[in-house]
Amino acid sequence: MDFKINLKKLMEENNLSLYKLDKICDLSINTLRKLITNPSHNTKLESLNILAQVFNCSIKDLIEDDPAIVNYEKATEKYKDKTLYSHRQVFSPENIDYLRKLLLQVGVSCNLSAYGMYKTVSIKTEYELSSIHVDFNLRVSEVEEKSILEIVDFYVSVNQALLNESVIKNAFIQAFEIYARKLKFNEIHFFIIQDFKKRDDEYSKLNSELPGNFTYTIGTDLTQKNYQRFSYPEYEKYQVQWRKTLS
Repeated sequence: MDFKINLKKLMEENNLSLYKLDKICDLSINTLRKLITNPSHNTKLESLNILAQVFNCSIKDLIEDDPAIVNYEKATEKYKDKTLYSHRQVFSPENIDYLRKLLLQVGVSCNLSAYGMYKTVSIKTEYELSSIHVDFNLRVSEVEEKSILEIVDFYVSVNQALLNESVIKNAFIQAFEIYARKLKFNEIHFFIIQDFKKRDDEYSKLNSELPGNFTYTIGTDLTQKNYQRFSYPEYEKYQVQWRKTLS
């Protein structure tokens, strides 16, 4: 099983330098240094037992075995020279947790799954019986030294008997902008299909026991949100790109 040793964190919490730890620990200073610089290094159970005694904790407290965190940190180490990784702008477990909390404030619990070396995240409604159903893909990219948060497939279906689609969409846009500013992105882009026909969401309606009138509009006009519109002639009929520079 993949795991890493939390030795550096425990040393900081106990105000211990490598020199001080070496004086009170039966492990060699070279072994301790290796555990600090390479926390995912295979470690003997005997070494873990010794450290657990030093810090008066269990072996479980010494290790981080959450695959999401371990795998992310391995990717970060591999791509540490890439700006998006060094600036921690990719979809790390910490960033995903923050984004999930923002979406909860809009009023929907979502499943968030990072893929593509943590540069893309899929966002979908967690519960079928929600009054809001969403399906987004967020991406991060870098163009000419500008970091960009991209929103693709901006699908929002709401129960019109309880909520207003426009209000909910605006809340999502605001949440994405807050996220982008917190992570210090230079720009935010939306890729949206130009289709403003209101459609019925029959699947969601059938699953709702409350009065339900689920509808969605694929298109969204972001002019009033101070976004600039960009499009290419061959795609103008289908999709446009909305861009905003973040201060």
